[in-house]
This record gives sequence, C-alpha cells and structure tokens, in this order.
Amino acid sequence: MKNVKPQSKLKKEKIVLISTPQNSHFSVAIGDDQIEKFKIVNKPYKQSELLLQTIDELVKSQKSKVKSLFVVKGPGQFSALRIGISTANALAYGWGIPVVGIELKKSWEKLEPKEKLEKVWQVGVKKLKKTKPGVIVLPKYGKEPNIT
Repeated sequence: MKNVKPQSKLKKEKIVLISTPQNSHFSVAIGDDQIEKFKIVNKPYKQSELLLQTIDELVKSQKSKVKSLFVVKGPGQFSALRIGISTANALAYGWGIPVVGIELKKSWEKLEPKEKLEKVWQVGVKKLKKTKPGVIVLPKYGKEPNIT
C-alpha cells in the first residue's frame, strides 16, 4: 500500500463523500458546495481493497486537502457499511476533520447513482455546519447482520 502524504502539503480544501451501502459497488465523490468529480467502482466485495486507493486518486486529481468527510451511514449491507464508515471515521480522526453521516432516504432508491450522490451531498452540506471534529458516525443497518 502506498504511503499517504500529509495533508498540509496540499492546497484546495474539499469535501469527500464515501458511499458503501452495497457489497456490489461503492462510490466516492469530491467537491465543495457541490460534487465536482465522482467515481463509481463496480467491483463486488472489493471495498476494503479499493476504497482508500479510490479516495487517494480523487483527492490527488483535484490537488486538494480534505476539509471534511461525508459518509453514507445506512441503511445498507452490514460489511459494506462497516468498511465505508470505519474508513471515514479513521480518516476524520487522523486528519482532525469532521465526518458527517447521512442516512439514505427510501425516496432516493430509484434515482440514478449520480442523482443519489447529489442528494446525499446536499444533506451533508446542511449537516456539516453543526458537526465538529471528533464525533464518529455510527452505522444504521437495514436489518440484523447475517453472519454465518
């Protein structure tokens, strides 16, 4: 795994959104008041291998410093949410920045992926004003975990 460069050497401050409610795919977006760039990774069960790499690629492509994180906290699949939320909480803690958890609304289920990300982003921007660094996001699973 590549070394993560200290944030202080980067310039623009951006928000990163991590969305991992399904095991089949995940999304990462970057922007400020709105999404400027996003990536959907359609590789089932690869969040733990590809999530940090995807975040790093997007942040570097924008020559940015991350000022805060948005993360989808559910409802969703147990393992997928756990990976996304623990990654967001760890990055927020390490960088000393706020992390905002956003719950998906049922009315967003049939939206196209980019539209859904934009809805999550809008909620995150509103909630960010009330969020301080050091507060962690807890998952909201759609059902009890099925661990066999």
